[in-house]
Amino acid sequence: MTVFKNSLISCQKCGRRIAVKARDFENGAIQCTHVGCGYINQLVQSYYDEHILIGLPSFGQLVYEANPTMKYPLRLGTNVVGTSPTCEVAVERFIHGDKCYISRRHCTIEVLFNKWTGRFRYQLQDGASDIDSHHYKNSLNGTMLNGYLLQNGEKMDLNDQGLLGLGGKDVFRLEAYLIPGKMLESYRISKVIEPDETQ
Repeated sequence: MTVFKNSLISCQKCGRRIAVKARDFENGAIQCTHVGCGYINQLVQSYYDEHILIGLPSFGQLVYEANPTMKYPLRLGTNVVGTSPTCEVAVERFIHGDKCYISRRHCTIEVLFNKWTGRFRYQLQDGASDIDSHHYKNSLNGTMLNGYLLQNGEKMDLNDQGLLGLGGKDVFRLEAYLIPGKMLESYRISKVIEPDETQ
């Protein structure tokens, strides 16, 4: 068993120093005693080991709303969506009145793992980096998130069942991947906050 000494830590809200005793570490939290604060400072922090990502069956997928049998898997990290075969998520050239409204490299979805919540985060941005020049180029006809047109350089979270509109004509729905609870709990790590880590 670890032996804790009395120490001082900085309050995670007000920043003022508070005395922490061994019993506070046993309880896992201490309330700030400074006037006007009262914040409950957690002394044990839990997170999920990122090794859980190895061998997962999915990181989420996009489902084409006009034909739900058309599904496009996402991968961890950067996913460029467009009609180019160089895209991580290469979609068909859907034709509307003799025209395709989806750009070759239309938008980017960044799939990130949040180790504090054990969930995936999907960040959407219009456009993508050019393969040759590495310059960022916006799509020709725009990207929409739940009906909102993304502005140049704007990144927004695409939530589970959120709608991604490409070019104003084609809509995809995100099916986020949720790691099963029992599996997630087996990768939970609890760590005692050291006084030096709060300064």
